[in-house]
Amino acid sequence: MKNFNLILLITIFFASCKSSQGNFTITGTAPGVLYGNLLIKDLAGNTMISSSIDNGKFNIKDYIRVPGFYKMQYSFKETKGTMREVELYLEQGDYNIKIDPTKINDYPQVTSSSQLQTQLSEYNAINDTFRHQSREKVLAINKQIKEINDAEIKTMDQLSSINKLQSEEMKFNQNDGFPAFKAFMDKYPDNSIAAHIMKSLDYQNDPVTYYKIFREFSSAAKSTDDGKELESKLSTLSQLAPGSPAPDIAGNTPDGKSLNFKALDRKLILLDFWRSSNGSSRDNHAQIIAQLLPLTNKGLGVVSVSFDTDKDKWLDAIKRDRMNWPQVSDLKGDDSANGPTWGIKSIPAYYLIDGQGKIVARIAEFADVPDAVNQYLNKH
Repeated sequence: MKNFNLILLITIFFASCKSSQGNFTITGTAPGVLYGNLLIKDLAGNTMISSSIDNGKFNIKDYIRVPGFYKMQYSFKETKGTMREVELYLEQGDYNIKIDPTKINDYPQVTSSSQLQTQLSEYNAINDTFRHQSREKVLAINKQIKEINDAEIKTMDQLSSINKLQSEEMKFNQNDGFPAFKAFMDKYPDNSIAAHIMKSLDYQNDPVTYYKIFREFSSAAKSTDDGKELESKLSTLSQLAPGSPAPDIAGNTPDGKSLNFKALDRKLILLDFWRSSNGSSRDNHAQIIAQLLPLTNKGLGVVSVSFDTDKDKWLDAIKRDRMNWPQVSDLKGDDSANGPTWGIKSIPAYYLIDGQGKIVARIAEFADVPDAVNQYLNKH
């Protein structure tokens, strides 16, 4: 009898575990599609579910081991195998998904009892609207530029107009998702997925603004794993805002010495975060030599901070690139303390530091460095 009760308890336990994981169904349509493939993957890229799309329909019935965010990938024969990937929040319940093949880049229409999925759909609808508006503005700008070029008469006013239009075009082409996110937050301030969405945006380049928005998040959004991680990162990055004291650089020079910004006695210092195996980093060193080293007589200094692990490769790259300025590395690669301390998500990356060791600016692209350096030196 005791054995029977034990078996019964074990059976009930596993049955309750499976039930708590959450059965879900997806009923989907893709009008006009004869055949396609659909995959659902976890955020690590592991395929969880595979389904075919036949005559514009697909159906999935399964259970979610861990409710959360997943990736849905799909491609159609009619679009010549073009793969589209979107994010879903999957949990127990029913989902109805309609994919419009004529708008392959838009987020699908998802109807679900999941509150988090509903919020995710709302955000993507807003994001798609902003993306379409940006595209329309770029097309209109291109038309204006073409009309000026076709006129052939290049007056100063026309050249000025072209420059302004090109600047506007660049702004709309570089839509970083922030306007859509801000609009979403204004419309749904109490949503629970704000931190998850913000993590996908380029918050590193303006952490102060993003941190200000983060503080207005709902308690539910802040308390998620994404929210806790984001708060830690934003708190650190906000200390890297212009005017803040520059943190220390981990590591030593090739001869084993530490670096002190003030001891360099420079009006402005360019920090160049790089790696010997990174082609863009190496190419930009030639530009530093050509465009920036001539400004040393105006008070500019350069310091390169490497994310290498192999000292010989680091030193060889320094020699080959003719980097005759201070070099620092802790030779820990991606595990370098300089990554989180300086908010470095990708390399190359650049900072400008003044002679007192305070941050002047963080610059994402090297193309913007020379102008920023010249403007600062001309004013100081």
